[in-house]
Formats: sequence, C-alpha cells, structure tokens
Amino acid sequence: MMKNPHQFLTDPAQIRTVESIRRVDENGYLYHMVCDYDYYDIPETFRAMIDAGCSTFVTKNLEGEVLFCRNYDYSHYKNNDKINNPRTGLNMIVEGNNPKARFRSIGCGDAYWLDFKNGSYTNGMADDGVTDLSSFIMCPYLCMDGMNEAGLAISILALGVRADWEEIPFETYQERLNENRMNLFLENPGQTPDPYWFRAQIGSVAVNKADQKAWVANMEWIRTKTPGKPTYLHPIVMRMALDRCANVEEAVALLGSVNVSGAMPGADYHIMVADVTGKSKLVEWIGDEMAVTDIDHATNHYVAKEDLFYRDGPCARDELLKAGLYRIRKAGMREDFAENLLKLVIQDPTNGIDNAKTQYTCIYNLTRKTMKVFSWGDMTKSWEYTL
Repeated sequence: MMKNPHQFLTDPAQIRTVESIRRVDENGYLYHMVCDYDYYDIPETFRAMIDAGCSTFVTKNLEGEVLFCRNYDYSHYKNNDKINNPRTGLNMIVEGNNPKARFRSIGCGDAYWLDFKNGSYTNGMADDGVTDLSSFIMCPYLCMDGMNEAGLAISILALGVRADWEEIPFETYQERLNENRMNLFLENPGQTPDPYWFRAQIGSVAVNKADQKAWVANMEWIRTKTPGKPTYLHPIVMRMALDRCANVEEAVALLGSVNVSGAMPGADYHIMVADVTGKSKLVEWIGDEMAVTDIDHATNHYVAKEDLFYRDGPCARDELLKAGLYRIRKAGMREDFAENLLKLVIQDPTNGIDNAKTQYTCIYNLTRKTMKVFSWGDMTKSWEYTL
C-alpha cells in the first residue's frame, strides 16, 4: 500500500497515479508508476522543477524482431555531495496512458532530476513513508528513453560542452576550489587549461602554480533559436514524440519543428530514434541547424561533426558497440548477446576511467512491445513489462 504523502495534489487522476508507485527492486533504485492523467495540463508550480553519459544501439534478434538497447549512465550523490555520500539513484518505470495522447507508452525516467539542485531524491525515498511525492506527476517528462505502442523508441545521450576558462586572481583559487567539482592542476610553465578537458564542470578550477595563474570554468547555455519555433527541453520533446509519433519519419519531423534547450548551462544532447521497421536515426543540433544521421548506435560524442573531446582517440564504448553490431550484421543478434554487449559498455566508476555509474539498462522489443529492465548495473536480475 502507498504510504507516502502527496498533499499538494487535488486532481483525482494525479492522486491515483502517485498512489500507483511501487518499488520494483530490493534497494529502492527502481520504482514503477502508471500515469493515466493529462500530464500536459500540470500546475505551473510543478513545471518549474524540470540532464546524461549513455550508450544505445538498435539491432534485430534471430527472429527478426527489432531491439532497442540502452544503458543510462549518470552519477548522482545525495545532497550533490560526492565527498561524503556514495552514488545514488532513483529511477522510475513510467507507463504513459495520457487520455489525450495518440499512443500509450512505457519508458524509464530519472526521478533524481525532480530536485537536482538539492539532490534530495535518492534511492528508497519513494516509499519511505515521509517524502511528499506530489512532484512525481512530472515523471513522464523525465523519461530518458521509452517505447510506444506503435513501435517507436527514443533515447537521449549527453554530449560534451566546451569550457570557457576565465582567468581569476591566483591568490583566490583556493577559496574557489570545490571538492564536488573536478579541478585541473597543470604542471608545466606556460600550460593553460584545455577547453575540451572532458572532466570540466561549471565552477571547476584550473591552477598552474609554476606560472602563478588560475582559471574558473564557465559553460554556454546550449539552445537553438530559430524564429517562429516553440522551445522545449529535450526530454519534453521526447515525451511528445512518444505520445504522438508512429515512426522515425514522424519523430524526426517533430524534432525539426521545435527549438531545443538544455536544462542548464553546460548541458547538450543528441537523440536516437528507431521504429519497428528497424530504421534508426541520430538527431543532433549544431548551432541552429538539426543534423540527422542514419546510424544504429550512439554514445556520447557528436557524429555529424568533429567532436574535439575525442580528438585524441575514439570513444571506447562506441567502438565496442560498432564491433559487436558489425559482427552480427547478417544473422541477427541473440538477445543474450545484446545483454552482454550492454554489459560490456556499462559504466563502472571503480575501473578508474569511467566518470558515471550505469543507473539502469533497458532492452525494448519493438516488435513484441516488451521492455526488459536491469537496475543499477546489475545484469543478473531483470524485470519485464508489456505494452
């Protein structure tokens, strides 16, 4: 039985949705909810609450059924404090049954973003009996991937954003150091911070003690600005695609009809779409132009232009996906092979290379309209849902 409060909700359908939330796994990293209300009609108070490294690929199994496969990678920490707290997560399987939508859908969302500024939404809190869950009516807009009953699938993947290093007085750098940011310490005289240093974040500090110089990282707010088009955050236009689009062509047309905006400075993304025919496209925005690439896999680098974050070598996860898909290009991929390929590109921060943590893994069968989900990087246990 639902035991958490939801005192800010008055609409019966919204209340029914929040009361449908149930824990799926043992440790409270994964929950499930059924959204049968009109989530395009939500009070402004909740709209103000509304980011990801990942891997995705599209293949066919031995029976010719289309599989849309996905790892969602991101590192979250309670109170955004990675020094004193371990990684956490709060992921929600969302059944989208909006009565005004063209199609029903199912997907997986990252509910941590409901309060990303404070980092308060962590594993186990969705049924702790204390936390008010009113804001969970926004979960349909937080799906990082999903599939609808027409067999359209979609997922979002983060891209690197250039750091603009602003020089600051050297004597002030220590007071600007933040243990929860990656900071850069340069060793050679004359060395300056690389705008494409992969680990830079807004507020990161770079220091060159030999030159007595220091810098702080700023990042641009990435958004397209084509006149006459409405502007949406990427996950919102993804939700619109799941609700309205039957195939890749319709989804690409929808994405091209709007401006997109990152949720915050330093956030940029591309979006993979696929459908039941096996067709797949990667959609990227370069300046104000949308670029569409015919491709069956993606990770976290641009495809339609040179990505300077990877100028010294390709993304290893991308190369692994490419090799795995090439190997089975004629025969189709056994589903356990698809799981193994996702397992191979799981982000594991204990290996000293990966920044992120795989929050969940999904395999959508677009032919059968099934979803298989694994939680917290554990590929030994899964749960299955059917549209």
